[in-house]
Amino acid sequence: MMVSVVFLLLCSQPTKAQTAALPAYKPDINQPILTMDKVRPGMTGYGLSVFHGTKIEPFAVEVISANYGIAPGVGTIWVRCPDERMQLNGVVQGMSGSPIYLWPQDLPKDQCIPGKNGLLVGAFAFGYGRTKDCFVGVKPIELMRDVAKRAQTESIKDIKKSASIGKPQTAAQLINTLTHLAQMQNLPESQLAVLAEYQKLANGPTTAKQISAKQTLPTHLPNNDAVDSSTMTQSMLAPMAITAAPAGFTQLLKPLFEPLGIAPVDAPVGATNADLPAWVDPDKLQLRPGSSLSVPLAWGDTDMAATGTVTDVLTDGTVLGFGHAMSNDGKQGIGTINLPVATGYIHLVMPSNDISFKLGGSARIAGTMIRDENSAVIAVADHYFNSASVNVKVHQYQQPVKTFKYHVARDPQYTPLLSGILPIVSLNAISGAPQYNTVHLNTTITFENDKTLQISRIIPGGAPMEMLVSMLPPISLMANNAFESIPLRSMDVDIKVIPELQTGSIIKASLDQTEIAPGSEVGVNFTILPFGKPERKFRTQFAIPTNTPDGDYQLLIVGARTYSALMLNARPHRTQATNTDQLFEAIKMLNSGVDDSVYVLMQTKDKGLAVGQNELPQLPSSRIALITNPTSTTATPYALWLEKNIDVGMVIRSNVMFTLGIRSSLTEETADAN
Repeated sequence: MMVSVVFLLLCSQPTKAQTAALPAYKPDINQPILTMDKVRPGMTGYGLSVFHGTKIEPFAVEVISANYGIAPGVGTIWVRCPDERMQLNGVVQGMSGSPIYLWPQDLPKDQCIPGKNGLLVGAFAFGYGRTKDCFVGVKPIELMRDVAKRAQTESIKDIKKSASIGKPQTAAQLINTLTHLAQMQNLPESQLAVLAEYQKLANGPTTAKQISAKQTLPTHLPNNDAVDSSTMTQSMLAPMAITAAPAGFTQLLKPLFEPLGIAPVDAPVGATNADLPAWVDPDKLQLRPGSSLSVPLAWGDTDMAATGTVTDVLTDGTVLGFGHAMSNDGKQGIGTINLPVATGYIHLVMPSNDISFKLGGSARIAGTMIRDENSAVIAVADHYFNSASVNVKVHQYQQPVKTFKYHVARDPQYTPLLSGILPIVSLNAISGAPQYNTVHLNTTITFENDKTLQISRIIPGGAPMEMLVSMLPPISLMANNAFESIPLRSMDVDIKVIPELQTGSIIKASLDQTEIAPGSEVGVNFTILPFGKPERKFRTQFAIPTNTPDGDYQLLIVGARTYSALMLNARPHRTQATNTDQLFEAIKMLNSGVDDSVYVLMQTKDKGLAVGQNELPQLPSSRIALITNPTSTTATPYALWLEKNIDVGMVIRSNVMFTLGIRSSLTEETADAN
């Protein structure tokens, strides 16, 4: 399998101990280079990388071949690495960007010294896994310096703006993938219904004729693990180690991260989320050719960062690294970008029969990545990046209350995913929940336009998928829509673990009567069987308005998530947002249900009319018919519902439906009897 050699992992605190550090490294002259057209098979030289700690060490290389003109402006130099470490490890994730030097063919043998006298030819960029020898593809340095030239044309305004420009397809893809994963995890139909409404919002406004069209989804996700990766090339993906992840969570995240060029992997708890090792002095580290190049995406009590290697540093301090794109599936990159970069350290290189990797972390934030293309990432010493804060308070069972504080790099793609993952990782940081548990998730999300969204969820079993479904779509939709990108400013999460399953099913239900006169109340009775507890009986009175026309009506008893989806589905105009204010209101409506309540609902025969998103519920039917016509795209009729909620103290997944007859004749019979 062709793989990226960028390794993303949870790393150390990149912002602690911010004392005076060495100024950014700037060479007096640019490194002398050897262009691709002068490379010949049999030439030898060395690469530079960090295998342990912060020491830059050489490793031997010899040219095998070169591919010219694979595509316009694209080429690859193939080298073999006879060094004992490389023969043991093979291609190493985290060595991406390691500079490769070749000695001129006329250089005397006694001057061919590993680590000296070489001409820079390019960057260690990619390779194949499960091979019997270590062969590496090298990105030519002239292509990387071309990226640096383009980066020099970037304005500060464009760099800062890039972190706040979202794309509607980003949210649509994320929600579509969440839907597939929810289906695979057998989430309740009510959750799938909510995701379907989020998908409508992500797809953007449609005409009235299109509102009723159903979306089709693939029935399954491909199982990448079943592919023989030794014989097939795939998109270059960067593994991301996640510590304190619940069982199976890392595998679950793969379809969400692979479109970003990231393949998440498990890491031992505590392996990479501590402070810097005592022997690492962050004040003495600089971004130099061969040093570790870290890209913190989230940092704080536990950090996530992309670790690669610096290829080149120009006289003005511009840093070139990776030898390929970091984002966008590791292929073409996304052009202008705005992410922090940091110095780093390496604990060790972990050998693997498949793909080896560096286990390391960040030391200190040292600048900003401003360009991301298929040949290189470019960074400068200036701090242009911005971040959002994520604070998570965990009330874990039989544990003291613990608060975790993080910063997440401001980015329309990375921010929603990382913000949604950090609470789940925090929940499991100290210990796992009891076998039977319920997670009470209370989240306050504040966006850059000062709007605040409250999300309160009760999740029996604390399923990570349900937590993701609750947090990811709103953040992604606000950042990635067709109107205006509204980034996340902060997120405050309070998680409380209750050592019992607060869930139940409706096992019996009845109405006092199946026919009733308008203006009367019908008695609704239902019995809930809680998990592991005796059944509980509930009764409520449901009022029927006096102006209700005769006919048969469906009376529903449903849980909160079904209620939210029904209410939004009954108002199709709410998913036809034409600005971010309307989008925000629709998201609020999707989160309006109270999870431990049961809702009694009845759809009336009356119709309201919405012009845009403005609802006119009291219009007579003749006026609605006059305003509405088949060619209208702004006037949308919607169903009116009667509703009542009952606090039951648990999450109800099941639904019940009755047919209730409304008969005005019953009023006359009652009057005659009196």
